[in-house]
Amino acid sequence: MLIVLIAVGQMTQTIYVPVIAEIAAYFAEPDVAVQSVMAAYLLFYGPISDHVGRRPVILVGLIIYLIATIIAISAPSLKILIIASALQGLGVGVAGVMARTMPRDLYIGTVLRYANSILNMGILVSPLLAPMIGGGIAYFFGWHATYIFLFLLGSFVLISMWKWLPETCPPASEKINMLSAYYSLLSNPTFDAYLVILIGGLAGVVVFESSSGVLLGGVLGLNSITVSILFILPIPAAFLGAWYAGREGKTFYQLMWHAVFCCVSAAIIMWLPGWFGFMNVWSLLIPAGLFFFGAGMLFPLATTGAMEPFPYLAGAAGALVGGLQNVGSGVAAWLSDHLPQTGQFSLGMLMFAMSILILLCWLPLAYKMDKN
Repeated sequence: MLIVLIAVGQMTQTIYVPVIAEIAAYFAEPDVAVQSVMAAYLLFYGPISDHVGRRPVILVGLIIYLIATIIAISAPSLKILIIASALQGLGVGVAGVMARTMPRDLYIGTVLRYANSILNMGILVSPLLAPMIGGGIAYFFGWHATYIFLFLLGSFVLISMWKWLPETCPPASEKINMLSAYYSLLSNPTFDAYLVILIGGLAGVVVFESSSGVLLGGVLGLNSITVSILFILPIPAAFLGAWYAGREGKTFYQLMWHAVFCCVSAAIIMWLPGWFGFMNVWSLLIPAGLFFFGAGMLFPLATTGAMEPFPYLAGAAGALVGGLQNVGSGVAAWLSDHLPQTGQFSLGMLMFAMSILILLCWLPLAYKMDKN
């Protein structure tokens, strides 16, 4: 049920990537302006769920999402569409929080790592499907139909959550207010390091996702169906990364080093062609696949590292992890919007910056594990 819940958010983020050019033409705006739709994210559900439970906040979030989707369907301008997208993010953001919180309600230790690995494998299926669905629907019915599809999907998930989702929030002996919960988490250096690692991993992925529509469609001149197919090619690598993170016989320490090495190597390979003004489909997709593999490993591993020490603050921890990941990736996408999009130099530069951030945060954690 968590996989289905978060699929709504994932599909909302990527379903219209193949039709960025069509949306831009409809509103008579440049392609890069439409990327702002992907940069709008807000959420703060976790501490509330620690007090009132997981079910109520999920239901309220989905209702907000459906209202926002109706606004998006009837948006008369790109500005209104971006506002509706922000409201969609506010509503469906509950999925990202609960997908990190509820596994911690149920599991600890190695089992939690396995659970997060399986959950991330399931989550990664929806970005595989969304651009193909979006491209196909828009090809036959226009880009507005992609939002109608999201409304129908969100309605189905809301009904399913209301009928079948159990409550998993553990009873706590003392309820901690929101500010105290956030202070307890953000004053913990280990939590902060894993949080920044997760922000860097998602930001690298989102920068590619937000740029790929412009680079493949606007610069290389490929049609929407081709863009939708090429867009999904790196995503199975993230699926494999999530699977690899759940392997037996490998320690957490070893797996984290593998993930960090993949992200740094991929970013270098992505940036180098940009220095020479070279770009084609494979110079984009090969390093993207390697980065997605590393990020696919980082998501379950670093989420486990961040969440496990805080069973009674799981909601607040999940909100910070999910919320700041989305805010960080939104800032990265915004930066991408304001950099030249005529080649892969800007994309490679941002991905390299994210990979170095990941490495710098992992080094002190690795040193601490070595000492222990």
